[in-house]
Amino acid sequence: MKLQNFIILIIAQLVMGFNDNFTEKELWIEQKLDHFDENETRTWQMRYSESDTFYKPGGPILINVNGEWPLAVKSELCGMFYELVEKFNAYAFQTEHRYYGKSHPVQNLTTENLQYLTMKQALADLAHFVRHQKSSVPGLANSKVIILGCSYAGSIVTYFRKDYPELIDGGWSSCAGLYYRLDYSDALVSVGKSIRKIGGDVCYDQVNHFTKAYLKHKKANDETYTLLQQLNLTVEYNNMDETIATHVQHRNISMFQKICSNITAVDSNDIVEFGLVLQHLRSKIPEVGNKDDIEFSEDHSTRQYFYQTCNEFGNFQSTSSQHQPFGNRKPFSSLIAQCKKEFGPKFTIDYINKKVDEINALYGGTQPNVDHIYFTKAEDDPWRWAGIVDECATVIPGIAHCHDLRARSPNDPPALAAAKQKGFELIESWINGGGTTRETLTKC
Repeated sequence: MKLQNFIILIIAQLVMGFNDNFTEKELWIEQKLDHFDENETRTWQMRYSESDTFYKPGGPILINVNGEWPLAVKSELCGMFYELVEKFNAYAFQTEHRYYGKSHPVQNLTTENLQYLTMKQALADLAHFVRHQKSSVPGLANSKVIILGCSYAGSIVTYFRKDYPELIDGGWSSCAGLYYRLDYSDALVSVGKSIRKIGGDVCYDQVNHFTKAYLKHKKANDETYTLLQQLNLTVEYNNMDETIATHVQHRNISMFQKICSNITAVDSNDIVEFGLVLQHLRSKIPEVGNKDDIEFSEDHSTRQYFYQTCNEFGNFQSTSSQHQPFGNRKPFSSLIAQCKKEFGPKFTIDYINKKVDEINALYGGTQPNVDHIYFTKAEDDPWRWAGIVDECATVIPGIAHCHDLRARSPNDPPALAAAKQKGFELIESWINGGGTTRETLTKC
């Protein structure tokens, strides 16, 4: 799903003011294929990185958890994580999620092999990883453990504190999805609101206008639609919601204002030119593979994450709401049908609904009941409405997905700067074994 996997590109953008002295080693750790089968003998190698560049005896362990994207090695840490490592003289690790990047527990991505791709297995991987490092690296046995993650990785941070509280002293969970449902049409409603907010009604109306125009020509199968096919622009219109949503989710306000300027500059009768604008926007998004790719590729993750969507998370980003500018080209029913098409007949709406109910019951939805976790939410993030209740989070105005984990900058808006500073202070309190803040004393 491009809306999630655009993080692959963003990781590189999170690195700012990097210290050239920082070095990082790529390493591997053996993991069980199935942590919950006591007779399991099959193992695989999980990729991770480590750095002791800034470590001093007595320093904490800081772990940057990766989600549905490949591990960024050779010092490509997110900016905030890097700053924390240096500030607190931490022993630094990054972990790669099973089935993503180079961490391949199985030979390929057939449906049968994907059965071990679950969040519970990933949490157990992380638990084994923490125990192993504390027992095998000299000086780390009594170190405090702080874990950071954004988006899906932020969910992992949250649930790790819930499932393994003895292994984590504090965490920063940025823009994490915690509430699961079948139809998450709120995502594109939120995108529409952001388009209006950043680009004005004129930008929203232009997107809405060309959506309707395209659907009209497609239904008529007329000369205009044939021309769009010949120019390979139908694919751009068919993916318009994902393309624009991805840019809304990850770009800053000034960058998306420029995008809206390009959108509104198109003559309302020039459906070809608007398609070319969409083509240009989509070219800026990394290719992450297709749902039917059963072979592993380091940079391809669409099939894996779609399996997790069908088998655990739900939150299908449909166009079923009328309060968004993309028409109803992707009704909820069509997305459910894709699950059955890709993974087999058992993936019915009843099966998926049951799995979604199970994960909400297990982890509490918007109220996971954990402490020592700093929750941040971005006001303009399409995933905001799947996150923890606002009362338990720092909601940062004027930013998009995971921007609070970028390195601090003099250009940060005051609210963003304050949110980052609060994260520093909370982590310092957890490292020192105390704290009197809500995140320390109250379970959300």
